[in-house]
Amino acid sequence: MYHTGAQHTVGSGDSDAGPLLLVGSGSPGFREYAFREIAASGRHRIWLLTDTEPGWELPYITGWSPTDPLDPDVLCKDAAEVARVHGVAGVLCLNEAMVWPAACAAEALGLPGPAPDAVWRCRDKALTRKTLTAHGVTTPGAGTAATRERVLELAAAIGYPVVCKPRALGGSIGVRRADGPDDMAAAFVAAGAQLPDVPQRFSEGVLVEEYLDGPEISVDSLVTEDEVQPLVIARKTTSFDPFFEESGHVVDGADPLYDDPVLQRELTAVHRALGVHGCVTHSEWRLTAQGPRLVEVNVRPGGDLIPHLGALVTGIPVALLAAELSAGRRPVPVRRPNGVAIIEFLYPDRDTTVKSLTLEGGLPAGVEVELTAGPGDVLSLPPRGYKARYGWITAHGRSVDHCRDLIAEARAAIRIEAVA
Repeated sequence: MYHTGAQHTVGSGDSDAGPLLLVGSGSPGFREYAFREIAASGRHRIWLLTDTEPGWELPYITGWSPTDPLDPDVLCKDAAEVARVHGVAGVLCLNEAMVWPAACAAEALGLPGPAPDAVWRCRDKALTRKTLTAHGVTTPGAGTAATRERVLELAAAIGYPVVCKPRALGGSIGVRRADGPDDMAAAFVAAGAQLPDVPQRFSEGVLVEEYLDGPEISVDSLVTEDEVQPLVIARKTTSFDPFFEESGHVVDGADPLYDDPVLQRELTAVHRALGVHGCVTHSEWRLTAQGPRLVEVNVRPGGDLIPHLGALVTGIPVALLAAELSAGRRPVPVRRPNGVAIIEFLYPDRDTTVKSLTLEGGLPAGVEVELTAGPGDVLSLPPRGYKARYGWITAHGRSVDHCRDLIAEARAAIRIEAVA
């Protein structure tokens, strides 16, 4: 490695088109598959723009530059410097908190990608609802609030049960159902959750919306100006009612929803109304008795390893397709069903300080285990904390039941001991 100004170059030189700017990275457990997928294709070199010196990312990148990926002005300036020295083929972001600044950088460089205004319409969940309503797309009743009095007024107008959530977070953090007025104080406090890496603040930061009943799914889609194509459909499981903590996902390469005309119609209507195209999106839905209803749209591939599971059971490399779109190419994915893949997250039964965490014995074929907690780690369940996972298990098998059996076998080999 050698250093040139504020840019760090590793590995071989760039292609004629220049590297792909990748804004932010994340933890290797959840993001390394994407780096590996893009780098292994040989179609893109990766230049990382990050606020943390790379470590695990180094085998996959051509170079990197320090930046503030949450500040669009700083990011645009640093991206322009990389473009001046190396040229840039496109801008890609996998991190929800950074997708809007990344879209600003792509626009400033004259590169393909979703418009910043369209990305913001998705980041701001209240604006998502307002935009869809204006375009005649059926959406839950909703309103924003800054006070407990206002959330009570909104809930009474919408009708219980309602859901309170932060206006611009993700991962179901701070999302809580309220079944009546007595629940609203706790729901309002939960929805006030913030994360240090999400700088957007609103004067009315709590969204109150109609509760949607029915199974929850997510859809990673390839979105162009004239088509919305489902790539990965995942069926979500949640825990810790009345919260919506994500406890797992099931991805079936032959899920009949891939060919469901009603879901396809709603996917198309939502993306057209929001003006989002030239990217991969991750949208979340409830399958209600009245049909699919949108929960939210994220302008990036899904988290929780959903795209990785999708690649196992469909053969479609979602992260690579997102890179192709960001470089102005139009990939043509072909789904080849190959069984079922499941991820289950490991949570303690109660708030826990970890004393030890071990995996004892071997694992069956098709199973991977990632343990993420260590001695002294505090795992706090909602509402005291979110994402209190001590790891996860993935299984790829013939069927849902087969995968569940594999996961149960893996769970039996995990030992977690709490501090007394």
